[in-house]
Amino acid sequence: MPPDRTTTDAQALFERGHKSFQQGDFREAVECFSRAIRLRPAVAAGYRYRAMAHLEMGNRLDALNDLDQAVRLRNDDPVLYADRARVLLRQQAYPAAVADCDRALALDPGLAPVYGLRAECYAANGESGKAFADFAKAIEQDPDHAADYRLARAELHLELEDYAAALADADAALLLNPDDPTAYHTRGMAHRGVGDEIAAEADFSRAIHLDPNRVSARLARAAAALGRKDYAAAEADCDAVLATVPGLGKAFEMRGLCRRHTGNHAGALADLNEAVKQSPDAPLPYNLRAGVHYAQHQYKRAIQDHLAALERDPQNAGTFNQLGWIWATAPDPDVRNGERAKGCATRACELTEWQEAGYLDTLAAACAELGEFDDAVRWMEKAIELVPAADEADYRTRLDLYRDGKPARMTPEV
Repeated sequence: MPPDRTTTDAQALFERGHKSFQQGDFREAVECFSRAIRLRPAVAAGYRYRAMAHLEMGNRLDALNDLDQAVRLRNDDPVLYADRARVLLRQQAYPAAVADCDRALALDPGLAPVYGLRAECYAANGESGKAFADFAKAIEQDPDHAADYRLARAELHLELEDYAAALADADAALLLNPDDPTAYHTRGMAHRGVGDEIAAEADFSRAIHLDPNRVSARLARAAAALGRKDYAAAEADCDAVLATVPGLGKAFEMRGLCRRHTGNHAGALADLNEAVKQSPDAPLPYNLRAGVHYAQHQYKRAIQDHLAALERDPQNAGTFNQLGWIWATAPDPDVRNGERAKGCATRACELTEWQEAGYLDTLAAACAELGEFDDAVRWMEKAIELVPAADEADYRTRLDLYRDGKPARMTPEV
């Protein structure tokens, strides 16, 4: 018996939809699959294919709706559960994504890529132990994609600040796929984590060579150069990023910092003003701009920016410390405020469990500003116990001031 006309027409529409999908015409693909579904609404494949086209267009909710219908029609198909888990992962619905991975593996324990997918879900949900276990299974059972799993595991190691493990996985991923710019980027971040800025820059440069439009690698290389105090190289990378993405606040932040270090305060302020404009709810641009004001002896403006940063991040110990230092040590008596300085310095110390030498130093300066020199000496002695030997002489200079009953007064370098 020949196929009926409805089946034939639906098949032709499926084929046209596939062709449109492969050619990148996802809107036409959705239209073809939709017409096919109207002709044969009980066929799960139509919903699955339309979901894939919706995904390419960024329509995740439409894709989820289609995959839900496909699963209702074929609840014994593990691939459908895996497809839906991928979309749920993008939607940050991690427990639901894990549940779909579990269903897929219950139906087909040999579906090795699902272990990698479930590992990503666990990692995103903060369940690193389960993620590592699934990554190990995926690497063992799906060797064709082992580079991808090792790279994803390396990124999880990075998040957990296990830089040695991240390096090992990134190295292994690059052995399997030596032309992967993402792997070089990830290894570069691991090198930065262990303090090897030169190796990090080499990896970021390789990532940029393989993918010249990789903005994240240029920003990372700029940060590495900044760490080495190669401000010219860092600024050049920021320039290149801003030529590609003109409104990227992070690039303005970094270039502003470079210009501050090289004494270009006008340029630094221009960049940091733009960074604040681009990211008005982020505390860092305000703190960085405060540093430029401080270097120019504009203490009141520096205070205003630090207070703005504190509004956006009320638990930032560094911001409390900077405010405390200005209120305790500014040369201008109209700026100094011992009570505020002590309050801010105390909070900074509380947030760091009294283990940060620089914050204890600020608390000592605040006590000295209030005339509480015995407390100033006590806190400075505690700070000296924690400070690196290279900085001890500077701390002892202030300790001698407090023992002599004198407060600290600091004039920043211009």
